[in-house]
Amino acid sequence: MNPTQIHSRALLVWLTISTWTARRYDKAVTRKVNNDYAASTDAGRYNKFLLPGDAQAYKTLIALAGSIRAEHYTKTLAWSDEGWRLLPTANYMEYTTWFRQQQSAYKSALDQFVADYPTMRAEAQIKLRGLYRDEDYPGVMDVRERFALDVQYSPVPAIGDFRVDLARDQIDAIEQSVNDRVEYAAQLAIKDAWDRLYQSVARISERLSDPEAIFRDSLIGNAREVCDALKRLNVTDDPALEEMRQHVERELTAHDPAVLRDTPRVRRAVAEKADAILSTMRDLYGSNGAAA
Repeated sequence: MNPTQIHSRALLVWLTISTWTARRYDKAVTRKVNNDYAASTDAGRYNKFLLPGDAQAYKTLIALAGSIRAEHYTKTLAWSDEGWRLLPTANYMEYTTWFRQQQSAYKSALDQFVADYPTMRAEAQIKLRGLYRDEDYPGVMDVRERFALDVQYSPVPAIGDFRVDLARDQIDAIEQSVNDRVEYAAQLAIKDAWDRLYQSVARISERLSDPEAIFRDSLIGNAREVCDALKRLNVTDDPALEEMRQHVERELTAHDPAVLRDTPRVRRAVAEKADAILSTMRDLYGSNGAAA
């Protein structure tokens, strides 16, 4: 498949997650500390954490935001530095179903935080004592507005989409620029896919090659997830990537982690297969296993 035709196989997605840091820079305390220690005015900054240490509802909400962002990266491919990610159409239904679930979970967690916020604020006043300032805290409705979760979609630019009143040579120059960028971004996306596969194999090789190394079930589970995701993320239908994906799935993920722990012979054999796969990927695609 020509990478420049990727617009027919994928779309762009931009995830927005906004949170409240629950921290506030205190100029007066910073000035006092620097003065007390005869330090320069820019020697340090004092930032207050505005909620009590056991602010569980807040911690839950922040942790959920982080996990949503991480999973978003797992379900999409690199595209640009501006925030857009590539979402193959083969993964669209799975992604949108997942995102609706995350929206529901995020709203529930936010509702719980907002409900607990007045109590947290009262507890923070006890903890901070002389450092407490009413003006540091947004109101209940305002603090809710500090949190947001949204996603935007956009088509991948395609040649021939321009309907502008320009000279033909100017339009050609614009289209060539779009073509170059899309081609480069398509290469970046498939490199991202290769990187994921390579890193999962490298982790297996590292942990299983040392007979004394302890590993969790997630070592194999994560590799299985990568192999499954790449069925949908191979947006350019790269046959070499699909062949390697199947090879990794067949050779490295077939055994239960408990078998690998309890059977040194099997563990050693899988480690050797992982090393061989890494060697092949390096030969084909460079030192990190990704297409150059």
